[in-house]
Amino acid sequence: MRVMVPAVLAVLLSVPGRGEAQSVLLGGQIKLGLDSTSTGGNRAARLTDNTSYFFFDGKEDLGRGLKAFYHLEWNFSADTGVQGAGRGIYMGLDSERWGRLQMGRQSVYFSHHWFINDPHGAFDAAPLAANSLNVLGTVNGAYFAGNFLNNTVRYEAPDIYGFSGMASYSFDAEQPGAGRNHTWYIAPTYTRGAFKAGFFHMQRDSQGVLPAQTVGQLDQTADRLALGYTWQGFSFGLLADRNRVQDRASGRTQSRYAFAVPLNYNTGPHGVALTYGQALSMKDGGQTVGGTGARMLSISYQYRLSKRTSLDVSAIELRNQSKGRYNFWGGALNGSPQLAAQDAGARSRMFYLGMKHLF
Repeated sequence: MRVMVPAVLAVLLSVPGRGEAQSVLLGGQIKLGLDSTSTGGNRAARLTDNTSYFFFDGKEDLGRGLKAFYHLEWNFSADTGVQGAGRGIYMGLDSERWGRLQMGRQSVYFSHHWFINDPHGAFDAAPLAANSLNVLGTVNGAYFAGNFLNNTVRYEAPDIYGFSGMASYSFDAEQPGAGRNHTWYIAPTYTRGAFKAGFFHMQRDSQGVLPAQTVGQLDQTADRLALGYTWQGFSFGLLADRNRVQDRASGRTQSRYAFAVPLNYNTGPHGVALTYGQALSMKDGGQTVGGTGARMLSISYQYRLSKRTSLDVSAIELRNQSKGRYNFWGGALNGSPQLAAQDAGARSRMFYLGMKHLF
């Protein structure tokens, strides 16, 4: 099971070297849209980038079913032209019989959110705000579970009678003396015909603060169960999610449960996606904190002009309870997935008209 890279590759170069067959693939996507967003009494209309990136893939046939490969991927803001950070940057070996081993900077946990029939967000023409990660990813808007993690070793198992999956370990200790930082991730999956099932578990232990990719002094455990079924153009999914963080110094914990139900229908160039998601009230120190839940509903219509170009119209509403601080995944207005304290309980809405082109 490979990381999903939603791009149609535009360049395929055969490069001879030392007598072995090599290839280099260049691809990516540009995704831009006009959105009108409101959170509480704040409103904004803008042109927004929604995960534009480019990548290079390279591989070499080593014979006997074994290949060496690399992947170099960077994001950029198509609305401003600003170059972003590297997303997935790794290399490894791929065996038809034994699976795939890769090392480098790789996505952990949320990377397999799209395994289960939920195309909303980063990997279709809809905006990030349409994603059910709005409520699945955080504990009342904080402590997002997963990211692109540095220094990661990852193994992806081959398909054996429908069973597959992956496991990874991140040596993300980037500060001297902070050797406790690491992340375990396992994700067994099963696919049989139109049915899919997966379980995704992440255990992250942190010491010190790692640059822009961790919850700091908190240990984190995240689990997700995903089920899906596809029938005659219809896709149905169910995702149940638990996120828990613990402060090692005080022993204090925060946790919450959430779920999402993505529904999709595709016929010809037309596609409709509907996702309902709900985060239940969180627990702090084992006690339920009432009013800290949220619900979301998103609907998108997409029209595929070609295999490479799609148009999208989306409407999303994220409705917090009185103490809820959930925001759109990736942030909106304040740029953070957690609303400011004074905006607790706010209702966020977005209307979006956008375009995605693969190259």
